[in-house]
Amino acid sequence: MTIAALIISMLLLLSGCGGSGSGGDGGTAGTPPATVSGVAAAGAAIVGTVSLKDSAAVPNVLSQSSSDGSFSFQVAGLTKPFMLKATGAANGAPYTLYSLAGDHGTANINPMSNLVLARGAAGEDLAAVYGAGAPGIRELAGKAGQALLEVQATLKPLLQKYGVAGVDPIRDSFRVYQPGSSAADQMLDRMLDLVQIKLDGSGSVTITESGAAPMVRDLATGFATYSVSGAVTVDGAPLAAVTVTVADASTGLLYGSAESAANGLFLIGNLPPGSYTVTPAKGGYSFDRANSPLTVAAADCQLPAFRSFTPYTVSGTVASANSAGLAGVTVSARRDGSAGVLSAVTDGNGRYAISGLTDGSYTITPSRTDVLKSSAVSFDAASRAATLSNTGNYAVVDFTAQLASFTVSGSVVRLSGGAAMAGVALTLVSKSPGGDLLTNGDAIFSTVSDAGGNYSLAGIPSGYYALIATLKDHAFALSGASSPAATADNFSVNAGNTRLDFTGRPTSDATGGLGGI
Repeated sequence: MTIAALIISMLLLLSGCGGSGSGGDGGTAGTPPATVSGVAAAGAAIVGTVSLKDSAAVPNVLSQSSSDGSFSFQVAGLTKPFMLKATGAANGAPYTLYSLAGDHGTANINPMSNLVLARGAAGEDLAAVYGAGAPGIRELAGKAGQALLEVQATLKPLLQKYGVAGVDPIRDSFRVYQPGSSAADQMLDRMLDLVQIKLDGSGSVTITESGAAPMVRDLATGFATYSVSGAVTVDGAPLAAVTVTVADASTGLLYGSAESAANGLFLIGNLPPGSYTVTPAKGGYSFDRANSPLTVAAADCQLPAFRSFTPYTVSGTVASANSAGLAGVTVSARRDGSAGVLSAVTDGNGRYAISGLTDGSYTITPSRTDVLKSSAVSFDAASRAATLSNTGNYAVVDFTAQLASFTVSGSVVRLSGGAAMAGVALTLVSKSPGGDLLTNGDAIFSTVSDAGGNYSLAGIPSGYYALIATLKDHAFALSGASSPAATADNFSVNAGNTRLDFTGRPTSDATGGLGGI
C-alpha cells in the first residue's frame, strides 16, 4: 500500500470513531464534550475534592485545587441525573456539601445547594443518599425543583436583603466574592460570607446571619409552603387578566403574583406561613375591596371573590318588604349640579345597573307607584349618594321598598295531547285600578316558556295585571289559576304567589286546518 493510500485509510477509520451516552456525547468536530461544571464555594473557594456520581452509581473524582473553586466533569456515557459532593475547606473551615445536576450543564456546590437538597430529602442524611446511589439520586432529583422554591420562599427576606431572592444557587452563574465587587453572580457568595447555613445531622438547619438571632428550621416541616386561591368577577361574570399580588403585610415584600384565567380564577403558591396582603389590579377597573388580608398558617387558603363592575356604573339591588327582589323600580342617577338624569329599571331579582357615567358625585333615587294604593312606594331611603373617580369607578347602592313582591308562574301545554310548549312569550302588563293597561317601562314584565313549557316572573310588585301568551300562528286560553276569580285579562297580585296555566293550539285548528279560509 502506498503512503497516500495508508493516510486515507487512517482518516476514514478516525472519521468513524465517536462516543455516546445518556449523559451526553464525547464531542464531535466543532462540538464540545458534554460536561457538568460549576463552582464550589462557601464564602470562599472550597479547596479539596469534588466528586460526581451518576444514576448508575459510577463515581468520578476530581482533585479540586483551583483558587476560584471551579471544577468540571466530562459526563459522556454516564447516566443522568448526577449528584455532586465537595469536600474541603473554605476560610479555614471544613465543609462537605452536595449539589445535583439533572443533565449536563451547570451545578454549583455551596451551602444553599446543600440546603435545597436537604429539604428535598426531608432531612435525610445526604451522605446516605449519595452513598446509596441510583434510586436515591433519582428520587432527590424529582424533588429538588419544589424544594428550591420552598427554600427561596421561606428565606425570601434574607435573600432579598442580599439581592439574591431569585437566584438559583445550583444552575445560575456563581463566582467567589471579591471584596468591593458588585457583580450579580458574586452576591450569593457575598451572602455566604455573612450567613452560616449549618445542618445539625438531626433533621434541622440553623441559619445565622452576623449580628442576628439564629433561625432554626426542621427540614421535614419547617420549609412547607402553601397557596392562596380565589376568583375575580365583573358584574358577576369571570374577569380574566387581573394581576393578583401577594406581599408581606409588614414590609410589602412581594411573594408572588398571578393573572386570573379566562374563568376568573387565580392561584398563587409557595407561600410560607405568615401575614400577607393580597391585591387585585386591572387597568380601568376598581374592586369591592382594594386588598384582602391573608394569614397563612398550615394549610392552603381561599379568599372570597374580588368583585368588580362595569367601569363608571352604579348598580345594586332593590329588595321588597318581604325580602325578595322587587322588579319594576326605576332607579335614577343625577350628577350633582346637573339636570341630566340616567336611569334603569330593576329586573325580577331587583337588580339594576346604570352605566355611561363619568367622574363625579351622584344622587341615586328609586321610584315606583303602588298601583293598589295609587300612591308612591316608600323606600328605606329617599335617595343615596355615590361618588365615582378613576380610583373607584363604580358604586353599589341598594334600597329596600315598603312594598311586597311575589312570583307569577305557570305552564303552557298543547290543547291536544298536553305536550309542553317551549318558546311561548309571556307578557305581564300592569293595570290601573280602573282597568286600563299601563304602557310605561316599569309596568311591563316578560319571559319565555322553557323546554318543559314552564315560565316564571319573579319580583312582581303588588298590583293588578293582565298576562298575555303569544306564539306565531297560535292561540292561547287560561286553563287553570291559583285564584278562582282570576282571568288572564284581570287578576291581582297581593297576598302571595300566583299561578296561571295556559293551553295553546294552532290558529288553523279553528278553521279545520285551512289557515283561516
